[in-house]
Amino acid sequence: MTKITDLFSKHRAIGIVGDRNSAKSSLALSKLIEIKEKYKIDVYVLGVETNLYDYLKSKKIKILYSIEDVLDLKIKNSLIYLDEFGDLFDTRSESKQKDKIKRFFNRLAHLNNYVMVSSAQVNFWNKFICSLIECYLVKQIDFEALVRGTTLRRKIISIKENTSDYRLEMPINTYYIITNEGLVEKCSFKYNENLDSKKDLTNPFMSKTETKADLKAETKADLKAEMKKCGKNKTKKFINKHKHKLISN
Repeated sequence: MTKITDLFSKHRAIGIVGDRNSAKSSLALSKLIEIKEKYKIDVYVLGVETNLYDYLKSKKIKILYSIEDVLDLKIKNSLIYLDEFGDLFDTRSESKQKDKIKRFFNRLAHLNNYVMVSSAQVNFWNKFICSLIECYLVKQIDFEALVRGTTLRRKIISIKENTSDYRLEMPINTYYIITNEGLVEKCSFKYNENLDSKKDLTNPFMSKTETKADLKAETKADLKAEMKKCGKNKTKKFINKHKHKLISN
């Protein structure tokens, strides 16, 4: 499986594409922490949820608080993650920020910087943005959110598994790597609840009893599906490890 560092060895910018609530930020932040633990490089984030700040700081990730800190080109020799880029910057053709955004991307090599950008904004991944970014980590996405005429849209629609006429679907820990020059690659990452800013949110229209029952049913179904994948020699070990989840009320 291709590592994020392999991608950065060829690309200065990586885009993370997906719908809202598709774990784009969790994917990006898990990769940033992985890089920070192995390489001596400053890592900055802008636009992430504030309830993640303490955990990110504990992992030596630096928090940015202003858009101008990025566009002023004062950061050097670093990796920068811009979460929900489309909410932070205006990328429309008539935008006054467009020239600054283009200058920022064009100066990445000169400043020895690398950048990860995510956005769930409809039509964000237009021809302008796709001219600046040529490598993508793709999560679940509605096809209507993508701009016609881009290589990114063409390659996403061409994926032939987990697709309907309208969207690309996948488990929350799965993503695809898409580049302009290479083959599409399917990958997975380890879910980290510390990077899930929505993990404590509850549905006010669902009772606690219903929520618990539904979650338990889903857990049992998932575990039984995994059991089917195990060979006979592994089934007993699997059951012993997860039997507390399989016991009914």
